[in-house]
Amino acid sequence: MIPNICLDAGVITLYYQKDPPDAILALMDTVKQKTATTFVPAEILVEAFKHLCVSNGKDYATRAIQSFYQTMPIDVVVPSLEIILQAGQLKCQHRSKLSYNDCVAIAIAQQERATLHTTEKEFPPLKGLKVKTYEF
Repeated sequence: MIPNICLDAGVITLYYQKDPPDAILALMDTVKQKTATTFVPAEILVEAFKHLCVSNGKDYATRAIQSFYQTMPIDVVVPSLEIILQAGQLKCQHRSKLSYNDCVAIAIAQQERATLHTTEKEFPPLKGLKVKTYEF
């Protein structure tokens, strides 16, 4: 059985920066080769676009996100009511530590039993959440 992973915006942003870290390149090779089932919340693509737009301009961000969306074998997840409620509960409980997008990504990772790949370092310990952190 292949593992499930969930990507956060920081990981996608790093992939499209000049000279991405080797660990990010290896992760994206895993995605490309389909040696993991990869989930990406739709909101995370919006956040990654914003970061790429700020650092490299709107045209670059547009090309990068279009390329990622169209060529990477990912499951773009539009949150169900169950995910919305779970993410809302996480935000309520950890409102000073977690962003809304963090909460959505965590809820999807928990539901799919996926490892969350992120650049965030301040996640509180959460039941059933496996996290792989990358340096930003």
